[in-house]
Amino acid sequence: MSDRIFNTAEMKVAERPTPQMTKPVVDLGTRAAHASMALTFLVSYLTAESEYWRLLHVYSGYSLAAVLVFRLAWGWIGPASARWSLLLRRWGLRHVWLKKFNDGEAFTRNFAVGVSSWLSVAAALLIYVFCALATASGWATYNELLGDGWLNDALQELHEVLGNAAMALVCMHVGLVVILRVWRGPQALRPMWRAYANTSGRR
Repeated sequence: MSDRIFNTAEMKVAERPTPQMTKPVVDLGTRAAHASMALTFLVSYLTAESEYWRLLHVYSGYSLAAVLVFRLAWGWIGPASARWSLLLRRWGLRHVWLKKFNDGEAFTRNFAVGVSSWLSVAAALLIYVFCALATASGWATYNELLGDGWLNDALQELHEVLGNAAMALVCMHVGLVVILRVWRGPQALRPMWRAYANTSGRR
């Protein structure tokens, strides 16, 4: 009789769902910079070809530059989740995925998820670089630092190329995030939107 009661109690404990806990993943500064950068870049890109909206394009570019400066500083003085060392460590995992590819693991789900995550990080880093170059060249063009001749025209062309390259990387980054959302579920997006990720209550 006692054995039956004990076994019934064990079964009830085993059937009990594992409690979900949350842990902070992405800090507020990084999330704010991410959202601000997305907004200012989108406004800058959409107003790039319009003379009517030129001032809005210029000021959104200045705002984008300010966000980049903040993100650069935050990557040095912010919490661990914001540090550049974290992004660079993730970038450094490329040799791991290359080895897995050479070992014949290219068609596994784990490989696809890992490579997509790595490419997303790589695209984010390159977005920072191209946006910084685009804002610098745009500022130089607007203020005609190279005069009003062919040098300024060439710089203007470079500015447009950099902007288009940054948009291509943004599209790549967003596409990879969508893929990760499909493969990994809401957990792939939750940290950036809500700053927390779900973890199992069991250890």
